[in-house]
Amino acid sequence: MKSAIYLILPRAQVADVLAQPFYIIPSIESEGFIHACSKLQLDYVVARFYKDKGPLALLKVDPDLITAEVKYEGATNNSELGLFPHIYGPLNTSAVVEVSDLKYQ
Repeated sequence: MKSAIYLILPRAQVADVLAQPFYIIPSIESEGFIHACSKLQLDYVVARFYKDKGPLALLKVDPDLITAEVKYEGATNNSELGLFPHIYGPLNTSAVVEVSDLKYQ
């Protein structure tokens, strides 16, 4: 398996998302892709986009199982974060290999 990629969701949505064959969100229509991140990028993403958003879940996704195209692209001016994984299309939920509570400060 290539390095896993991660999605962050409100914990309350996880069961509904995983009950569907595909995860489809508005960013596919508005931006063309689903935002994801690497393990290295998690702290940055949580601090920037999910601070005080309530209980969160972390979905670990195997990029080798994703049926949509995954592109690694720049998303910040911080070169230490590297390229972010973007999923260009609906995510087949069969690619989700682990779900855990996201612990953050």
